[in-house]
Amino acid sequence: MAFLKTARHRFAVAALAAVTFATATAPQALAQDDGGTSEPVVVMTFGSINKLMQDVNYMSSAMGQPQAGGIFTMMAGTFTQGVDTTQPIGMLVPLVDGAPQPIALLPTADVKTVLKRLEAQVGPADELDDGTLVVLLGASAIYIRQSGNWAVLAPSQDLLDMAPANPEALFEGMGNDYDMAVRLKMQQVPAELRTMITGQLRQGFEQAMAMQPGADADGARDMAESSIAQLEQLINETDEMSFGINIDPSAKNMAMDMSFTAVPGSEMAAMYGSQRSVPSQFSSVIRDDAAAYFHSSTSVPPEAVEQARASISNSLMAVRSALADNNLSPAQQDEITAMIDRVVELGLESMAEGRSDLGLVVLADEKQFRFSLGSFVADGNEAAQIVKDLAAKIENEPNAPRFKFDLSTYKGVTMHMVEADVPETAGEAREMFGEVLQVHVGTGEKAVYLAAGNDSEALMKEMIDAAGSDSSADRPASQFRMKLLPMLQYAQTIEANDTLATLIESLTQSPNGGEMTVVEEGLANGQKVQITIGEGLMKALGVAASQAQQQMQGQF
Repeated sequence: MAFLKTARHRFAVAALAAVTFATATAPQALAQDDGGTSEPVVVMTFGSINKLMQDVNYMSSAMGQPQAGGIFTMMAGTFTQGVDTTQPIGMLVPLVDGAPQPIALLPTADVKTVLKRLEAQVGPADELDDGTLVVLLGASAIYIRQSGNWAVLAPSQDLLDMAPANPEALFEGMGNDYDMAVRLKMQQVPAELRTMITGQLRQGFEQAMAMQPGADADGARDMAESSIAQLEQLINETDEMSFGINIDPSAKNMAMDMSFTAVPGSEMAAMYGSQRSVPSQFSSVIRDDAAAYFHSSTSVPPEAVEQARASISNSLMAVRSALADNNLSPAQQDEITAMIDRVVELGLESMAEGRSDLGLVVLADEKQFRFSLGSFVADGNEAAQIVKDLAAKIENEPNAPRFKFDLSTYKGVTMHMVEADVPETAGEAREMFGEVLQVHVGTGEKAVYLAAGNDSEALMKEMIDAAGSDSSADRPASQFRMKLLPMLQYAQTIEANDTLATLIESLTQSPNGGEMTVVEEGLANGQKVQITIGEGLMKALGVAASQAQQQMQGQF
């Protein structure tokens, strides 16, 4: 449940960033009487020319397109004469009378040399009495001033005075640490402008609701109201958001970093401030031989429980509305909603115990595929009873799965089985699971386990064996790792083809087998997420793109 809450929050943060940036760059921004401020709302940086050339060349070569890196290097060499190629390039967006104004910072001790090189594209620069340079880009004038080892560029002369004397301090944690980075300071946006943003969101919401069919309107309205309320909270309580992309040839990977912090003392700050990693029953899924694993074990603050309860309540109303439109009898609708309510209540009770603990592991090689999952629940017996009641309701339905309960007990976990016939038409599924799919289910006092695949019960028992062996919380709040190679090797045994063979050959030569990781960690009043893509996966993507391009060319 906490994982779903985090996913909803990330979507809301992304929506907030998009709405804020779109509003902040719109010409009709709300006018203010408080004048301008030198503190920017948005700071954007690009790495130095040297860094960008090195990283683009590495990236394009890794993806099998070295000519792209060559083109970039040639263009950079042509247009950067006079630029300090070791320093980052920056852009600031302060608010002036409530309207955003961009200011660019170019690392050069002699901007006239740079402009001379660009005369063929922009024409000669005019010089004003105070030494300010002016060039025309179409119908727009760009004002330029030399300031030490930096050139300041802006759409009006007054803005030049707002540039910081020491841009390096403003670029701290950005600049050459990333190829591209953006930082948004929400509290620099005046309250009136934030109110305008939320007003625009609500206006769009009302317009969308007016178009909803009558039968769906109530459920959709409740869900939208919940989402709008979360966005309003984000807009008012967000302190800072940042995003960065960095290509690292030495580490042979590309990383994307995202972070979010809330205003100290706010409700969101309290929620994130009290969230921390906790000891886990399922940390055994973190293993080097896994084709993929996901692990998350954190405390759950009361504020998160209440927020989840409100969100789920609105979602359930939408579900009930959808059931009413599916020609189900009132009795059938009542049975389904009652079952859903029980599952949701169990999830909320689990969150209310103040923790979320989940682990999933996938093992694959050329011989077999299997996975196992374990999750903390407030009442494992209730989880088993829900499944038993469901089995009783569907046992006479055509092609219903077969349930076998209370088969045995293993270290306090009651073992069950669910079986389902795999249709003859599902050839690949039969290759993976046989004619009968068997899903092993284990229910303990405070845990639920699932496993499927050949010899998956043994894998599930490994998780049960390790459940009490870990008392450490010194790990990320959540982490995910995937290796593409073992999955493709197994897929090749199911249905071989040349594309898979080419991808496998490419990944076999890479040091990490096509690895991708996602790591989430807590910050003071916030959280940060890093997504890392290894060189092997980049090469595989390049190979796949090349194969697709060749196939398209072959069709013409």
